[in-house]
Amino acid sequence: MFGLILNVTVNAAVSIEPYPAQAFNPTSKKHFVLPISITEPGKLAVSLYTADGDWVRTLSSGKPLTIGTHTIVWDGKDSHNTIVPNEAYTPVVELVTDKTTHTLDPRHTSGGEEITITPQLNNEGQIVFQLEKPTRVLARAGVKSGPLLKSILHWQVRGQGRNVVFWNGYDQDNLKKLTGSDQLALLVTGFTLPDHTILTVGNKTLDYAAWRKHNGWSSSMPDLSEVAFERDGQRISRHYYLPRSVDIAPRINLEIVEKLPKNKEGIPVVFGPVTLKVTMHEEDRWAMQQSLYEVAFFVDEQFLSEEEQGYVPLNWRWNPAGLEPGIHRVTVNVSGFNGQVGVKSLAIEIPTALSHVVKLLDAIP
Repeated sequence: MFGLILNVTVNAAVSIEPYPAQAFNPTSKKHFVLPISITEPGKLAVSLYTADGDWVRTLSSGKPLTIGTHTIVWDGKDSHNTIVPNEAYTPVVELVTDKTTHTLDPRHTSGGEEITITPQLNNEGQIVFQLEKPTRVLARAGVKSGPLLKSILHWQVRGQGRNVVFWNGYDQDNLKKLTGSDQLALLVTGFTLPDHTILTVGNKTLDYAAWRKHNGWSSSMPDLSEVAFERDGQRISRHYYLPRSVDIAPRINLEIVEKLPKNKEGIPVVFGPVTLKVTMHEEDRWAMQQSLYEVAFFVDEQFLSEEEQGYVPLNWRWNPAGLEPGIHRVTVNVSGFNGQVGVKSLAIEIPTALSHVVKLLDAIP
């Protein structure tokens, strides 16, 4: 995998100069200009790669170039003339001279450094933070000492400078407003992208996973015992080495197996013990099967039970005895050992007249 070689010296014969912009929109027929300086005459070739190491396209100068700074232009299309999805693409430069080939691969000397992000949450629910470099960002919300309730950004590429993330302040299922509570736990973290990485935006018709599948590109887990987690005194995130298809927020579902009556808002009315069934989207199974994972249940953000080496589909028998009459929230977290967390919540009603009956039934031996 590209991240295994960390101690590589920068090639003095070829260098990538600073970009005037870090992102562009190829769907608007925009182009990205890569300024490249060479200290020896020769032919230039720039190969673009995904975060998973997939070769996207090679751009060439065609003819030998003289010493100096030259430009290579990319129209945002892959080798099949398809506009690439919104993501991060790293250029690898080759300079072929009469005597040798010089290669500059930014992935070997940069990228993956864990960074500290200090977010500000304003009254409108906007999460605001500053980035010194293009970064892959994770943002999650939950309650202190409780479950994860919302995946806001899941290792999404964000550009340098001021970033604003719009969030309505509610949990994943819009059952509970989290902003404004002193129990809100907001996590925003990230790791830097390799130097000179190009960001594409504006593609509303093709996502990254579908594009990779169409191209027949597969994913495999790296041997994390063979990678370095530090470079020049900086911690390298394990997520930097994981395939994007593994580093997901799994889509899960939570339902009550029994057929129950519903109130006028469509919320199931629970009279006694019920069976909670947890399932997972079929396309997310492979990612979660790359490690062990656990399944944890909560009611009103209070811990109920946990299957430490869980699996899905999972049926769990639950007795709501002790809950006061009214509306309650049941939440499940499915957490992988690679850092993935899926969340699903559902509302239930404990009826006033029958709450005492539930307690009596629970007391029957």
